[in-house]
Amino acid sequence: MWKFVSLLFLPLLLISQDLEVRLATKSTLKPIYLNDFGHAELRKVLEYDLNTNGFCTVIPKRDDLEKLIYLPDPRAHFDLACWKREKIPFCIAARTCKNGLDVMVFNVENGTSKKYPVIPLERKAIHKLADTIQKDLFGKEGIASQRLIFTKRTHNGTENGHEWLSEVWVADSDGANAKQVTFEKSYCLSPYFLPNRNDEFFYVSEKSGQAKIYKSSLTNPKSELMVDLRGNQALPSLSKNRSYLAFITDVAGRPDLFIQNMDEKGRALGKARQLFSAPRATQATPTFSPDSKQIAFVSDKDGPPRIYLLNVGNSRSTRTPRPRLITRKNRQNTSPSWSPDGTKLAYSAKVDGVGQIWIYDFLTEEEIQLTKGPENKENPSWAPDSFHLVYNTESEESCELYLIHLNQCDPIKINIGSGHYRFASWESR
Repeated sequence: MWKFVSLLFLPLLLISQDLEVRLATKSTLKPIYLNDFGHAELRKVLEYDLNTNGFCTVIPKRDDLEKLIYLPDPRAHFDLACWKREKIPFCIAARTCKNGLDVMVFNVENGTSKKYPVIPLERKAIHKLADTIQKDLFGKEGIASQRLIFTKRTHNGTENGHEWLSEVWVADSDGANAKQVTFEKSYCLSPYFLPNRNDEFFYVSEKSGQAKIYKSSLTNPKSELMVDLRGNQALPSLSKNRSYLAFITDVAGRPDLFIQNMDEKGRALGKARQLFSAPRATQATPTFSPDSKQIAFVSDKDGPPRIYLLNVGNSRSTRTPRPRLITRKNRQNTSPSWSPDGTKLAYSAKVDGVGQIWIYDFLTEEEIQLTKGPENKENPSWAPDSFHLVYNTESEESCELYLIHLNQCDPIKINIGSGHYRFASWESR
């Protein structure tokens, strides 16, 4: 099985490359002040969420600003003119109380304030608070309270003939509260939450000796085969409406793109059909458009692997669909991920021997480099806001997860602890 899967991931070299970013979403981050509310651990969580939301940046704590926040009722003595002179457009005044955390947010720009209901002193509540504050101040839904699903690979020596094991894990958006959810003592890949069913997920496992696609649940670890085909199946993608499952299989002799009709409970309907094949070519990593009508996928049918678009069509169609090439700037492109708003495609492209994350903008038809640096970067995945991405670095020594947003291209490592972290993706909203 691993030989089959390795065909779908091309090796990348380690050479640095300059940053190039020309995204239309890029803007200046606005300063926000967060007071010292007496709980260092949870303040750190809230500060992280605010700093990574892509709209603001928390300025360092200052004694003079702390004195301007009068607790327990900061609204009664809030000096709007003073905060305007400091050019700080937003202020969060919080305090711990008997029932939890009491929070008030001041919008200095328009002279308004909002008091929030007291929340529990726990990480989950802080993440939800950060998303609420972001929506109130900037009008955009946050992703701090969304979870990630990913694989963690560990070295197993030569026990049972397996040098490596890989299991599925889930974690908070900042990498904390990581929890293992499969215990197969096998090799798992490509996990995804089922759209709009975020306790259920699907993934690839070689526990049967071949790569197969399974469905499981965070509350019930029993796995269920999703596609009953001979050979290996890998790199699955489920359409947002859950009507189609696209994947790569060698059932016809080499890795080709297949599609399976599904019912609303994630069960196969009828037989899988071959969607695209080309002589002496390898297909890989399909991803659906949000309207479930198109698939972006990788093929080396014309030489180096590039990304193509293909209409899904239907099982009664007798016409062979013709893919349209969309990536032309670089000679090797892999791992496309379609943004939930349908306007962008993230992928890994080889630039001077190094895999970098790039964005294809469907509105402008531009290919835009997002990351830089010497490490190979692979498997980008969009958050529900179509604004944040998670991806993994890839090397023999380590594989780490990084979070990045389009307003500030400084990636942040989010995995905690040792191991090789790969194939991260977000729960849906």
